Amino acid sequence: MRAARLYAPHDVRIDDIPTPEAGPGEVLVRVRAVSICPSDWRLYEDGHASGVVPDHPMIQGHEFSGDVAALGSGVSGPPVGTPVAVEPTWACGECDLCREGLPNLCRHIIFPSFPQRDGALAEYIACPADAVSPLPPDTSYGVGALIEPLGVGLHAVRLAELRATDHLVFLGAGAIGMCTLLVARAKGARDLTVVEPLCERRDWPARLGCKVVASYEELGKQGIEGDVVFECSGENTAVEQAMRVTRPGGKIMVVGIPHPDVVSFDSTIPRRCELTLLFSRRSRHALEESLHLLATGQVDLAALPTRNYTLDQTQEALDATAARPGDMLRAIVTP
Repeated sequence: MRAARLYAPHDVRIDDIPTPEAGPGEVLVRVRAVSICPSDWRLYEDGHASGVVPDHPMIQGHEFSGDVAALGSGVSGPPVGTPVAVEPTWACGECDLCREGLPNLCRHIIFPSFPQRDGALAEYIACPADAVSPLPPDTSYGVGALIEPLGVGLHAVRLAELRATDHLVFLGAGAIGMCTLLVARAKGARDLTVVEPLCERRDWPARLGCKVVASYEELGKQGIEGDVVFECSGENTAVEQAMRVTRPGGKIMVVGIPHPDVVSFDSTIPRRCELTLLFSRRSRHALEESLHLLATGQVDLAALPTRNYTLDQTQEALDATAARPGDMLRAIVTP
């Protein structure tokens, strides 16, 4: 099969490699769409993932959809040919955290595209059978690839334990910010403000009825505070910015992955305001509910602006992700 493999920072090559087989308890997925996550770009840019360096040419990509191509032994479905979305957090099911119902915190977790496990920027990938679920009828593969970031948003909203009266502020109108916002709206939130410096990214949340501003300083000038602030930009300085616009006694949900990894902030802000700071980790038991939100029309992922690339254009897709064009929240690669 053909696969896009990262050899070194900014060095992606298209190779012919053996096609994997579905082992016991697995399904083989013919990959149809891969959404490029900023974490993919960071490995491409830095050559490591939070200090973990690949020990071989890595296949990236963990936001993906495709068709079931084969079933491993002991697997009864979904049937071959079924279009599926995939939850890429593969837990052991046996450690103490898995037994406590926290598979996203599994001590032996496998996450395709995080070193050393290859991801989905290839024609085929073998996945645990319990990590795949059929796409709703007439759902495009590109939308199917966005089920993973929708699950990230769903997990963050669950952790936030929102109240009906909460005013929500979202820092960042990228794919994660918008998926989190869509879930919050589906759960009944209506008092929403979005901070987004890129003018091209402000129109879509505005059409959803959100108040949209260009910077967190504008919130301060207008006296706007959030009961819950979702930091979804992944900018290193945004954690402190989130604290500065959170109402005393409020809550900050860090959903984006800060880059660089080390975050510093003025501790007098959360201390004097008695703020709660929470970090969310990927998603937890989110695949089926995410698909339900999509199937019932409670969220519209097709409205997210994307650009399509071929497997041969994988490096272009990664470069476009770094450029953050206003008219593209995700680059979609079709192997």
